[in-house]
Parts: sequence; C-alpha cells; structure tokens
Amino acid sequence: MMVYFDTNVWVYAFSKNVDSEEQKSLAIKYIEAAMKDETIVVSEVILCEMAFILQKLEESQDNIDERLSFLSEYVKTVDVRVHQRMIEILKETNLYGSSFDVYHLAFSEYYQAKLVTFDKGFKKLKNNTKIKIIIL
Repeated sequence: MMVYFDTNVWVYAFSKNVDSEEQKSLAIKYIEAAMKDETIVVSEVILCEMAFILQKLEESQDNIDERLSFLSEYVKTVDVRVHQRMIEILKETNLYGSSFDVYHLAFSEYYQAKLVTFDKGFKKLKNNTKIKIIIL
C-alpha cells in the first residue's frame, strides 16, 4: 500500500528547527520504512507547502533545495478526479477552512495511499473516507 505523508511529517523529518525531537524521530522512522518499501507518493501541493514552511523556519536555501529535489522524485501527477473528490468532501463536511487537509485526503484516496500526519484535525475527516488515516 502506498503512503502519503502530510506536510507536517516531512517538516519534522527535514527541518533542523523543530520543536519536538520525539516527533522528528517518529517522522524519520515512518519515512525510512516507506522508502525501504518504495511506497511513498507525494503531491505537488506538498512541494509548495514545504518550500513555504522551510523558508519560514529559516532553513538554508541549500537545505530547502535539497529537500524539494528529494521530494520531487516521489511526485505523482494530479488527476481531475482529485479535484472533483476534494469539492465533494468540502460539500459533505463544510470544512472549507481545512481545504488543504481535504486536498491531501482526496489525493491519498486517488492513489489508494494511507495518509500519515501529526495533525489531529484529520480526525474530523475519518468518517468521510475509506483510506486509513494514521495520526502520530
């Protein structure tokens, strides 16, 4: 089964400026296991969020470029059905303020990937999907 990591998992794994070494270790553990199994899938939205967040965390340009290059190896293209599913979930849930989370869920569904995150906000989406959501 494919694995889709929410942006926060990548941030903890990649950033030098994290607030929790425990979460950093956990993120690295999950990512390394998925790399070994060759099951990682990444969306273009993850690239955008990572560029923004890593710069905000004052990571070096070299570090940001290196991380984006690494992630780009796992990027899968977006099918129009991802957007359609996102809109469907938004209509069902009225979670317009969580549109990025809804996008990540729709993308995960399309690639039949389990979604791994630190974001407890995904609890509110668990009843709207058949994919597995793991909240670390």
